[in-house]
Amino acid sequence: MTLEQLSPPPAESDSDRDRRTTTLEESDGLLEVLASATAREVIAVVRESPSTPSEIADELDVSLQAVTYHLRRLQRVDLITPVRVRYSTKGREMNIYDLSTESVTIDLAGPGM
Repeated sequence: MTLEQLSPPPAESDSDRDRRTTTLEESDGLLEVLASATAREVIAVVRESPSTPSEIADELDVSLQAVTYHLRRLQRVDLITPVRVRYSTKGREMNIYDLSTESVTIDLAGPGM
């Protein structure tokens, strides 16, 4: 049995991901993360296909360290989440990341306005 066969089967893609609304006051961290072009590129790669950090780094031609930095920040604002684990040919666990939400809306009027 190969390591690839030991990996859990791919999770079915949820085409109807949650949509999220946040207020302007609560969006500071989100906007700060999205100000980075690299973070937006990471989102674009993951949107096309759930990927490991090394696959994202290869696709974007950036360092693995840069990708893991942006993945951590994107997870902190709940835009990306690990969805499953795959094993490398060397037997190492690799998280596969996907979008946490389909869209985020920032309500400029805020609650009660």
